[in-house]
Amino acid sequence: MKHLSRLRLVFIIYFLAKIGIDIAAGGRISSGLTSYLTPATYYTLAVIGNVILFLVGLLFFYFLLDKRQWARIVLLIVGWIAVVDFFSSILSSTAGVELLNRIDPSTNWNVIMQIDRVTDFIGLIFWGYAIFILQFNTEVKKLFMCETEPSKPREDKTD
Repeated sequence: MKHLSRLRLVFIIYFLAKIGIDIAAGGRISSGLTSYLTPATYYTLAVIGNVILFLVGLLFFYFLLDKRQWARIVLLIVGWIAVVDFFSSILSSTAGVELLNRIDPSTNWNVIMQIDRVTDFIGLIFWGYAIFILQFNTEVKKLFMCETEPSKPREDKTD
């Protein structure tokens, strides 16, 4: 159980760092879309969106600490998706910036990609740790094992 509590603490630290980076670095992005939002509106929307995601994450950890197998599986799926996202964004970032510059040249896509790489790398560290704990740690796996009685041999009665 201590591994799951520690994982929840690491999640809180990870998400607060991610929110800080998103909000601090996101304010430097200029595009045609941000001209419709005042800085206060942008920061308010960023905080509200991140707080909603944070609360959903804490809800999953509540169910995980309650030893719900489905919460463990959902977090593992999200973790593996985050790992794949990190490597795919690294591989396709250059081509993506060129394409996005053609669509909206007023946006500084290089800054957005750098922010994305940093937050994806932080996510890779957290989700790698989460996958290790949830999938490979023997103590945690024992917590989620179903305890059933061994099945008795069936007796066939034929007359």
